[in-house]
Amino acid sequence: MTAAPCDDPALSALAAKAGIGEHWTDARQRPQRVSPDTLRLLLEGMGLPAGNAHDIRDSDHRLGLELRARLPPLLVARSGMAAFLPDCARGRYRIVCESGQTCDGEVAEDGSLVAPLEPGYHTLQMACGETVLAVAPRQAPALDDLTDGARSRAWGLCAQVYSLRRDARQPGDGGYGDFAAVRELAAAAAAEGADALAISPVHAMFAAQPQRCSPYAPSSRLFLNTLYADPAAILGDDALRRALAELAAPPPAMDLIDWPSAGTWRQRLLRALHRQFRTIGPADVRQRYEAFCVRRGKALRDHAVFEALHAAQAAHGTGSLPWTQWAAGLRDPDSSEVERYARQHPVEVDFHRYAQWLAAESLDHAQEAARRAGMRVGLIADLAVGDSPDGSHAWSRQTDLMPGLSIGAPPDIHNPQGQNWNLAAFSPRAMHAQGYAAYIDMLRAALAHAGGLRIDHILGMARLWLVPDGLAAGAGAYLRFPLRELLALTTLEAWRHRALAIGENLGTVPEGFNLELADHGILGMNVLWFMRQEPDAEAPPSARSLPAPFLAAEDWPGQAVAMTSTHDLPTLRGWWAERDIDLRAELNLLGGGDDAATLRRNRRMDRGLLAQALGCAAEPAQPPLEDMLRFVSSSPCPLLLVPMEDLAGELEQPNLPGTVDQHPNWRQRLAASSAACFADPAVQARLQALRTARGRP
Repeated sequence: MTAAPCDDPALSALAAKAGIGEHWTDARQRPQRVSPDTLRLLLEGMGLPAGNAHDIRDSDHRLGLELRARLPPLLVARSGMAAFLPDCARGRYRIVCESGQTCDGEVAEDGSLVAPLEPGYHTLQMACGETVLAVAPRQAPALDDLTDGARSRAWGLCAQVYSLRRDARQPGDGGYGDFAAVRELAAAAAAEGADALAISPVHAMFAAQPQRCSPYAPSSRLFLNTLYADPAAILGDDALRRALAELAAPPPAMDLIDWPSAGTWRQRLLRALHRQFRTIGPADVRQRYEAFCVRRGKALRDHAVFEALHAAQAAHGTGSLPWTQWAAGLRDPDSSEVERYARQHPVEVDFHRYAQWLAAESLDHAQEAARRAGMRVGLIADLAVGDSPDGSHAWSRQTDLMPGLSIGAPPDIHNPQGQNWNLAAFSPRAMHAQGYAAYIDMLRAALAHAGGLRIDHILGMARLWLVPDGLAAGAGAYLRFPLRELLALTTLEAWRHRALAIGENLGTVPEGFNLELADHGILGMNVLWFMRQEPDAEAPPSARSLPAPFLAAEDWPGQAVAMTSTHDLPTLRGWWAERDIDLRAELNLLGGGDDAATLRRNRRMDRGLLAQALGCAAEPAQPPLEDMLRFVSSSPCPLLLVPMEDLAGELEQPNLPGTVDQHPNWRQRLAASSAACFADPAVQARLQALRTARGRP
């Protein structure tokens, strides 16, 4: 699949300067080269036209000025370490720290200064201007820091929020899990000794399109999914009963969520609550709401206006049109037409602000309940890797993102055509020019109601596979991102929020990347299925193609979270039963060169290898869930996270990559409520196995 080589040295040079990798190596270690057409489209998406020689010269000149000329609005450093300044910044400087302490000095000959020890967003003053110096601590808070050293081998659970069932179906729950169910699970898990509850992303979705239910394809990562709000916890049971009296009965609870029906009904409930809140809402509660609106400011206003406009488009039968195809005056959040629409529809705009407030306070209640129940970390939020290109963030903050380019993944053994996730990415140029404001705002939104953060596809901080619109996923290229700046800002925000930082570092990991994570105190992820011994380089090719033995638990890297599985991978029971192979064969999702018979033969060998690692005398006929949990739990990793599907012994995985409608992704519910699950003797035996291996019976 090697593309035609680029015969334009100027184009290649511009691409390299912009951070595009023209050369890369695929999963089978074969060299690949990006086509000239792809390079031009990527550069165009980055705001660097390269259609002809004149464009290339102009873009090269502008990019060169950006990289060297002026003092940027934010510089990133680490506590007590050297920070290198642009060429224009020389001579004396003064640093005014957030605490008020000042540091004076002179820039060294190599263009560096030594950052103060105090972390924070400080002011750097120089003759050439003034900027923000973001000083990160050397590392993000470790688990020992968050637990006062008392629980250095902690454990927790992972939950898909929508999948949860409350202990008894409550009025208004709509037939899917919400923040009330999260609160119940957190309290129940804490009673069993858990210190953390990692939840699926709860970013803002599309109120007018509840069928868009993938939590990893949000409208905005700055706001919340209002369908998860827990009104009774914020407004009281009486307010909820009055609102319910205005509505028809909620849709019946089912094992597979009917999102169009359930989401529409919940939106009607939220609107009924809003109507009564505007007339009889208690004064103190209204003050909390108004303070929230002031605190979130223009960003909240823009999100609410987008939701109102999007709903209006849907009401006129054009709800599926992306905002880029709306009337010209409505495509700009700061246009007079948008301002006029907001003035003419104040109640509709206020409703969407109100729904955000309910969701935010509800999530706060869940985190507070987790901590009160004894969890040392509490909720661990999940940060999706990108935003939907037709969503609120893409509309309201257009310069943050790169239009016409989608995040994806290159071809690999399991996905020979590559992947296109249809998500918009932050622009590295815009981040640098805007002082990383978009990234910092996103981190703060994610950490606002949590004690930890899991960053999806953290490999994207080093490089992202980007696919130009209209091209096949395999025709994309890698774009380099400012890894050390992004990691430092992550550690700084984690420190400010006193939160654990976890990065999903699964896949093709760039050389040295995991060392960078460890150096910044960010935990990686050790997932059972991938913890294998290194292949013997001297073994014949036929032997190297066989499944590798599992790595002994005591040999797992310690700077990571131990996990049995993830939402994109088979459950323990499903893996043992070959359910993932069944589905891939049924849906024609087998990778190039794969066939079901070979996959099943390899899985049989894998089961034997896992049984051997578990210390079983013979391969068990049934999935040895307790032994698997005990094995993963016994690793030296400071934190163990077990998906609820594995604790409950579920067969199906929440998401099957490569499918949209062929599989019920993001719709499956757990079989039992939290209380019923923990009351199950089989679940208690599994809990005992993992607790004992953690050294906490």
